[in-house]
Amino acid sequence: MSDGPAAPGGAAALLPRGVLVVGTGLIGTSAALGLTAQGVQVWLQDVDGGSVAVAVERGAGLSEAPPESPDLVLVAVPPAATAEAVLEALRTYVDATVSDVASTKARLQREVEALATVASDQHLLSRFVAGHPLAGREVSGPGAALPDLFADRVWALTPSAHTEPGRTDLVRAVVESLGALPVVTSPEEHDRAVALTSHTPQVVASSVAAGLGGLGESEVRLSGQGLRDVTRLAASDPRLWTDILTSNAEPVADALDALIDRLAAVRDGLRGGSPEPVLGALEAGVAGRRLVQGKHGSGPLEFAVVAVTVADRPGELGRLFADAGATGVNLEDVRIDHAQGRPTGLVELEVAPASQAVLAEGLRAAGWDVRG
Repeated sequence: MSDGPAAPGGAAALLPRGVLVVGTGLIGTSAALGLTAQGVQVWLQDVDGGSVAVAVERGAGLSEAPPESPDLVLVAVPPAATAEAVLEALRTYVDATVSDVASTKARLQREVEALATVASDQHLLSRFVAGHPLAGREVSGPGAALPDLFADRVWALTPSAHTEPGRTDLVRAVVESLGALPVVTSPEEHDRAVALTSHTPQVVASSVAAGLGGLGESEVRLSGQGLRDVTRLAASDPRLWTDILTSNAEPVADALDALIDRLAAVRDGLRGGSPEPVLGALEAGVAGRRLVQGKHGSGPLEFAVVAVTVADRPGELGRLFADAGATGVNLEDVRIDHAQGRPTGLVELEVAPASQAVLAEGLRAAGWDVRG
């Protein structure tokens, strides 16, 4: 199978007939599930036979080697092993476009080019399209994979000067078919951005969670949803994230330096009894939060909240959503705050402000305990 020129009919016309996924963790298996659901033939490969078996059982693809060169090889192995896996795929499948999902790009591009140069294989670089889906979960492995994991998520593509444009078109079509939003950028710009938007949040979440170790159980209970929100990422795989952070060391260190300076200003203001630095930091945070895109890539939107008490028993959330749907109000977002020590939770339904009263009244009429 070979990569052809762009065909009429949009992204679907460019979809590969066969894809080899190397690495059956969360990302690789999720991509495989999404492609298989579209009728693409997917083969799976991993040094961990048990991981492949789980992915196959879930219907992600076949465990045997492809009978001929696939259109696309998607390398989804840990960052430290990605460069060698990419070059091996380029050498083994001489017609295939090869892409990857590693979370840092500049170092990877340098490593792939260096390996290719040593082996006099620079010509292979024309078929390599580096990529990074900005999607994931706190849990890992093929059992946690989802076919819609990439829906409405950004998927960065960082083709090099060596890359043939048609190869980038193919990977872009695959990304779009998985529901993701492809963004083409340079490896350096990508790494500077994710150092602040992805890697620093991971360090912050882990650092805040690490501070809980000195508290007793009763003290930890003195917390609200804010603690869960901030520490959610701290449940991620420490070894994987060590690999990710060290592969983007300088940009992450620069981002942390800037964060430390901002924290120090707040600390000094508190100890010096001066509220101005504290207020300034919080106001800057509000301004920064407004830059984060909202639903469907739009600017940030202000929603009203309808808070509903829900019993912790099977079927209650489904019933709540059904009753909310019956009001004709569109739910923009949902948050669940579990009550500590009680068999209930508080479900916050975010809606357009004009719809708040309609939803609240409709849910009360259906027998729900609506707060406020």
